[in-house]
Amino acid sequence: MKKSIPSKPAPAKQVKTEKTTEKLVPAQAWYARPALWLKVVLFVFAFVLYGNTMKNGYSLDDLYVTYNNPVVNKGIKAIPLILSTRYINLNAEEGGMMNFGYRPLTKVMFAVEHQFFGEDPSTSHLINILLYALTLLLLFSILRRLLPNYSIWFPFLVTMLWASLPVHTEVVASLKNREEIISLLFGLLALQSFMTFTRKGSFPYLIFGALWFLLSIFSKPSTLPLLAAIPFTIYFFMTADVKKIALITGSLILISIAAVLFVKLYLPEINRPMLFFENPLAFEKNFIHHVSTGMYGLLLYLKLLVYPQPLLFYYGYNTIPVVGLLNVWVILSILIHVGLLVFAVMKFRTKHLLSYAIFFYLIIISMYANIVKPPAGIIAERFLYIASLGFSIAVVYFIFKLLKVAADKPLTRIQVSKAVLLLMVMLIPYTARTIVRNEDWNSQLSLFSHDIQYLGNSAKANFIYATTLKTSLIEKVSKDGDRSGTEPQVDKIIALLEQTVKVYPGYFEAWNSLGEMYAMMKNDFDKALEYFQKSAEARPKYAAAWFNLGYAYQQKEDFPQAISNYRKAVALDTMDAKAVSNLAFCLNKTGQMDEAIALNRRIIRLRPQMEMPYMNLTMYYYKQGDTLNAIRSLEELVRAKPEAKRASGILNHYYASKGDTVKANYYRQLFENAKGKQ
Repeated sequence: MKKSIPSKPAPAKQVKTEKTTEKLVPAQAWYARPALWLKVVLFVFAFVLYGNTMKNGYSLDDLYVTYNNPVVNKGIKAIPLILSTRYINLNAEEGGMMNFGYRPLTKVMFAVEHQFFGEDPSTSHLINILLYALTLLLLFSILRRLLPNYSIWFPFLVTMLWASLPVHTEVVASLKNREEIISLLFGLLALQSFMTFTRKGSFPYLIFGALWFLLSIFSKPSTLPLLAAIPFTIYFFMTADVKKIALITGSLILISIAAVLFVKLYLPEINRPMLFFENPLAFEKNFIHHVSTGMYGLLLYLKLLVYPQPLLFYYGYNTIPVVGLLNVWVILSILIHVGLLVFAVMKFRTKHLLSYAIFFYLIIISMYANIVKPPAGIIAERFLYIASLGFSIAVVYFIFKLLKVAADKPLTRIQVSKAVLLLMVMLIPYTARTIVRNEDWNSQLSLFSHDIQYLGNSAKANFIYATTLKTSLIEKVSKDGDRSGTEPQVDKIIALLEQTVKVYPGYFEAWNSLGEMYAMMKNDFDKALEYFQKSAEARPKYAAAWFNLGYAYQQKEDFPQAISNYRKAVALDTMDAKAVSNLAFCLNKTGQMDEAIALNRRIIRLRPQMEMPYMNLTMYYYKQGDTLNAIRSLEELVRAKPEAKRASGILNHYYASKGDTVKANYYRQLFENAKGKQ
């Protein structure tokens, strides 16, 4: 039998170029070995972009999820509490009054980290980078599946560009914003599961997709627009019948409803008032102003994508002004966005890639357009985190178009080189901008001090910076016991607070802080009274302002005025033991001893282990010559709090002077025990 001779493989097609002849690289080859190397490049690129954040410490808002957070610091045993409470509870964490949100997964992650590493910002930043790198790998994988006929270089370049966008620094360089990373990561896993369900028709993947989306929402609800974007993506890129798309959409809606019902039924009520300086549109009833200011913000988002300078930690009033439809930037924004929308609609039936990119961007960014529900801060760079994918797809599409290269055909090496070099025009400056911006996020002070030069019109930004400096100053003075050399910092804090109230005269906390600076650091109680009064006028129910008015009058020994203001403070905050104590002190000074005693007894009922009311009573009785009741007050304190060293020391000396050695020895022993515990 004649043996058959295997035929020679057909030679690769030759493509003539201007200077040389280049072999086409078969598509199959690019989906094999090079895919692995491209993934390695993406993973390494994440560290090139954000590796320098590992030397950063804690920064803006990190206390909500990690730094000095009393819940997270409990470690793994705090997980049940984290899962059953609101995301922000300022009563528990800062002494405030706000209670809102439900984002347990980030807090759980930080609780586990704290269990094994303690407060270690370097480790936390490393985890942020790893999560970002995983996001890049997953995004690259999904884009390849959505664009199976495209050269592998197209999804790779899209992912590289998206990764490099400097607007992402607020997400990756900020530990608090890890919630954005894992929210998108779970959202992409949901999309991947739904894609598999569409292809295989296997219902477990439908369930997995819904569960991934639930985790995404519980990471942060910023992925809620994916409820529309995921079915839209499935329709646009995959062959899916109406039934499958309906099942995907229905599962997303059902899981979203389940999440909302869980939060509403099993968690405390939300208490999160929007303040004017956060977003004045929350108080704006003119819908035209919502639309026009929203369009103004959308134009700024596009500007930040193309030209990310300056990048700011906060915007708010009046960085973004409330404008009308005749504003030139609003008109330009309307023309651009309407033009994009018209193009996307016209190309929708042919499933043009640019149509998808535009629709995806608009679907995601619509949540932050200020038209339906104004977000805090008016705009924020992190709001572009997901939406910027549409921008990245469009840019790479135009690169291929400019090179007259078909993205759905195999590429020559020269074509690949040209596409990469052209993208470098954006990639290099974006990468450099990202790396430099990461350094600003080293700490709160480094971030604020850098950005404040661009934030003269942001009331809250000036106040936040002033408050941070003020806290640092007070801690230093308290520790050193010396105010010398603090004048420049005091003047800087006052200037920031004055700029705050200049931008927004209704900023009651800033008026109050101004008063505190003049009272504490300048001993100018007349000026302090002026500012405390303005704070009380701006927010009549602000207890701190009335307390400080009382304190300033007390320092001036105007006790009737002090009593009047302390009464208002106590009426607004009945649990403020310091206000009650100061009121009692002033009442005692004016001869109203009975009420002063009654007020201290009230504090004891509220907080039986607080030393202050017992010591107050001791002082009152002693000055009246009632030594017996003074001693009884001290003994009552020691019974409630045996470690009260000062009280046991006084009692020791008192009974020793009376010759009562038994009691003297007893209180001396308590004194020694308390001293040993220090």
